[in-house]
Order: sequence, then structure tokens, then C-alpha cells
Amino acid sequence: MKIQRLNVVLASKIAAGEVIERPASAVKELVENSLDAKSESIAVELEQGGIHCIVVRDDGEGMDDNDLLVCVERHTTSKIARETDLDRIATLGFRGEALASIAAVSRVRIVSRPRGTQEAHEVRVVAEAVDGPFPAARAPGTTVEARELFFNLPARARFLGTPRTEFLRANRAIRRLALARPAVSWSLTHGGKSVLEAPRVENLLDRIGQVYGAQVARAMVPVVDVSREDINVSGFISRPDLGRGNRRDQLFCVNGRPVSDRGLSYVLASAYHGILRRGSYPLAVICIDLPFAQVEVNVHPRKEEIRFAEPRRVQEALNRALQGALASRYVVSPLLGSHKATLPPLETTKASISPLDLRQKASMTRAAHEAEKVRVSSERRVIGQLLRTYLLVEGSDGLEIVDQHIAHERVLFERLRKQSRCGEVARQQFLLPVRVELSFESAALVVSSREQLERVGIILEEFGGGTFLFREYPSLLAEAQSRYGFQEVAERIAALLEQGEEVRDVLFDRLLGELACGAAIKAGTRMSLEEQQALVDHLMQLENPYTCPHGRRIIFTVSKEDLDRRFQRT
Repeated sequence: MKIQRLNVVLASKIAAGEVIERPASAVKELVENSLDAKSESIAVELEQGGIHCIVVRDDGEGMDDNDLLVCVERHTTSKIARETDLDRIATLGFRGEALASIAAVSRVRIVSRPRGTQEAHEVRVVAEAVDGPFPAARAPGTTVEARELFFNLPARARFLGTPRTEFLRANRAIRRLALARPAVSWSLTHGGKSVLEAPRVENLLDRIGQVYGAQVARAMVPVVDVSREDINVSGFISRPDLGRGNRRDQLFCVNGRPVSDRGLSYVLASAYHGILRRGSYPLAVICIDLPFAQVEVNVHPRKEEIRFAEPRRVQEALNRALQGALASRYVVSPLLGSHKATLPPLETTKASISPLDLRQKASMTRAAHEAEKVRVSSERRVIGQLLRTYLLVEGSDGLEIVDQHIAHERVLFERLRKQSRCGEVARQQFLLPVRVELSFESAALVVSSREQLERVGIILEEFGGGTFLFREYPSLLAEAQSRYGFQEVAERIAALLEQGEEVRDVLFDRLLGELACGAAIKAGTRMSLEEQQALVDHLMQLENPYTCPHGRRIIFTVSKEDLDRRFQRT
């Protein structure tokens, strides 16, 4: 095929795909325009996750009839006028492509009225064909309505997710922007149902409470660093006892712009190294302000990534702020404390499922008898605990090093799975229900999955506003989990449910694994030699004592031959 010029319509569709990837992209672009228009209140309405309809209403500066005609053309903007303006970008949107891109792949209607005027106008755009402007009625501000996204680009439409998936992405984009702008009032509805109501607040912590709930807000630690005149770091991070199952609740705002930056993410992860257990991530909302000339924001079509002129200085300022916050009196690490270890009995019945306190001799008789039989056959003798994390075991072939948390997790997992295969996971009812607070999207997933969660032994009651009460929990884990709290395990469960699978087969086992992980003995917990031996004995009775439900290695072996060779005994 010979090289040829693309026609204008096809070129516009291709270009639009770089900016508008899915409904969440369109929502983000429209809301950023509203913020740049100095709006104090923004309302977003979605239907079918935004695939069918997106409506964004604001009370910003508005546009007159001439601006309405120009705004839907490509490479038009009110935010920069000359090349030198690119060195000091102070707005969120500036590429001049958002409205034109949305108009190229949907049916768009825009109604706007400038502040200080009495007239509003409307334009309609379908596949870049503009109709209008017409006289209209509206208070000062702008309404943008985009319907049937990718109606004229079926190849792109086929790659969209389900309405629920697309809604969760759009909802996440709105909440990130709401966290970045506490002084703006926000509302979000989906299918006519209110999802978010966040009135204007005076500070970031209040906005965190609106988005994540009061319980999360109370567990946040302030972050402040003003040691450099040109770089200011502020915000909040979670205490080590409040973790998440993924990095999704980590937000970095640079000069008011939510961004993704690997360097900043690495600094945050490094600050929590050794404080949070593996697979758990902190919640963070961190704001970094520095001169506009020190940030390049025009490096990504959707404005999601940035580039710092001096990244090392910014990372050092962030690290200093995080270290100061984590060393403050607000922080208490569960990994540094001393918790009494509890292990399950070797055999249980529905009438007696609670974990076994190995220090109580009266309840140890049968377990000790069974353990002794295994010990004789396995010839494994625990000789001590290393760093309150690893068990040193003398075996017939040499030295075995056992991770106490992963080993206990495997033991609990096998007990749970055995119960589930027998028909039902035995549950313990709480005399006082345990309260947790989830974000809207997590709450929606839990509500829709309550029947499936019952299969793994969890009974939850919705209390409203993203609050849930744990009424019942797997008896095997309830006592141990209560020592560590239920907020993190609730978040990890929601993260698994978000994958869209039903709670069965692979996901069912993964849920059981998360429950076992949450209740297992943590790294940093002191164990008596008796408890160490019992754990190893229980572990070696399993069909698979070598990997945890997540695939992590439990035992590392140093053979006698290796030791002899290192000490030159061969």
C-alpha cells in the first residue's frame, strides 16, 4: 500500500483515542476544565458507567457564544497563548484537545453562561459536526453532556469494560480530584443514585474523612516538610496498623494536579519497608508544591505523568517528610510490639474451633500427643527463633529456616479449606459487632457479594455510609484476627472482589488465603520454644508445607553438605 494522507475525520478519531481511552478519561478531562474555570461546585452524573451518558455541571466562569464554537475545535484553549507559557503551566488542562476529542467520539451538548451576564447559549456536536449556538437557559457556569461514547468507533467500544468496571474507574478519578481540591464541593451520581456528596471543607483531613470515612481519617498521620523554601511537602499517611491490599489509595498531588510518578511511589514504599507486612500498602494523600518552572506536565497525552527538573531534590524532601511522620508520636507499629501467639488445634470440631493457646496445659494434651508422634517421625527439632520472625529447625538433612508468619498462614488456610469442603466454615458470633469503614466502591462490592462471603464464614451487616459490622467470622481465626483489627482484612477482601470473579474456585481459595494471612502470627512476634515446636509440627502434617496460599516459600534449607563444605569439613 502506498503512503497516503488520512482524511480529517479518521485522523481526529485516532487522535481522540490518545486522550479519551474510556469514560473515566472523559470525566477527568471535563472535571479538570471545570476546576480551571474556577468552579466552586462540580456535579457529575453517569449512566451505565459513563458509557451511555456523562454529564458535568459546574458554577465556573462560563463561556459566551463565540467561545462555545471555538472550544470544540482541535488545538484551542484559553490556558496558554504563547510558547513561553509552556514553562509555567498552572492549570490542569492545557493541551487544547479534550473537548474536541470527546466531540469526535460521542454526541456532545454544551450549555454555558459567563459570570456577570444574563445570556446562556448551547451548541451540539456529533462526530465534529457543530450545530448552534442557540439561546438557552442556565445559571452562570457550564454543563457538558456526552452521550454514547465511541458510538462511531466500534473497535474502541469493544474494548470497554462492563458498566460496573467503567463506573469504578470514573468514580476513582472523581475521588482523586476531590482529595486534591478540598475547597470545591463535589457530587457524583450513577444511574440516578447518589454515590458521593462532599461539600467544601477547610482542610485535607476533613476531605479524607468524606472520601474514606471517619475511621480512616482518625488513623492518618500528618506529613509536613518545609525545610526547603522552594519545595513544600504536606498531607497525610496511614499508621502501620491501617494497610491496603493495593496501591490504589496512594495519591500524589503536584501543584494541585493528581499525578503518577514512580520515583515518588518508590520513596513512599521505602519509608514503610519493615513496618508493613509484605502485600500490605499504606494509604497516602501527599501534596507537593514547587515552582511551576520546575515541573514539566506536557509529557503524557492524558496528563497523568510529569517530569521534575530536579527529581532527586523532590524525592529527598518527600523522604524527609515521611521519615519525620513515621517517627512521630502518632505512629505505633504492630510489627514492633509483642503479641501472644495462638495456634489452632490439630483437629477441631464445630463445637470447639477457637485457636489454641499453647501456654494452657489443660488444652494441650491431645495436641501435644499428636505433635509428639509427628515429631518422632519427622525428626525435626526447633532450636530457636531468629529476629522474632524465623524459626531455626534441626532436621535430619541439616538446618531448616521457617518463616513463622507464612507457616502459620498455611496451617490456618488448610484448616479453613478443610472446613469449607466439608460443607460450611464454622463461624463465631461477636457479642459486640466489629465496625469497619470502606470507600464507596469497596462498599458496593461487599454489598453485592455478601452471600458469597457467607461461604467463607463472614457475616456482614451494612450500616450505611460505607460502614459495615462484622457480625460473624470464621471461628478458627476470630480470636487471632481481633488482636490485629479487621479494617485491613476488609480492604483486602474488597480488593479481591474487585477482580470481577465470583467467590468460587480460584478466588474462593484466595479469599481463604487472605483470611488466614490476616490472622496468622506476624513477623516480630515473640514465641516460646514450645509454641515454635508446635507450629512446625502442625506445618509438617500438611500435604504442602512448603509454600503459602500466595505462593511464597515457607522453608529454606541449608543441607549438612553445604555446612560441611563452608566449614571445610569435606
